[in-house]
Amino acid sequence: MLQLVEAFEGHNVFYFCYDAETTRKLPHAYLVPNMGHNVIEFIRNIGRSLSIFMKEKPDLVVSTGAEIALPVFFVATLLRVPRLYIECGAQVTTPSFTGRITYWLSQRFYVQWPELLSVYGARARYEGSFVDEDRRAEL
Repeated sequence: MLQLVEAFEGHNVFYFCYDAETTRKLPHAYLVPNMGHNVIEFIRNIGRSLSIFMKEKPDLVVSTGAEIALPVFFVATLLRVPRLYIECGAQVTTPSFTGRITYWLSQRFYVQWPELLSVYGARARYEGSFVDEDRRAEL
């Protein structure tokens, strides 16, 4: 997500992410415990997301993955906030768990590898990758 910071320049940006050493340095971040596949934490994160949405009133939600996107996209869908999802660059030929769900909740859905276009279907788009061409050749 940090690779997208320039794209949001001039916009009011906030982060909803897991509490970790790296995320504690983010400006305007809402940090939540890692929920993994814990249903109770998922429900709590729906409540947290709703509270944050009421305060921040976002006009767009962008996610690059992990299951933390699910409660946020759920709330954004209920509140009719547009959603854009970028599949994790580590997903080369198989979709992520989060990607399989957010594909149906997103207005825009991007993959970082063209091989995923046929896996996801017509709504998926490939516009390039965060991984530069030299690094892609190594993979």
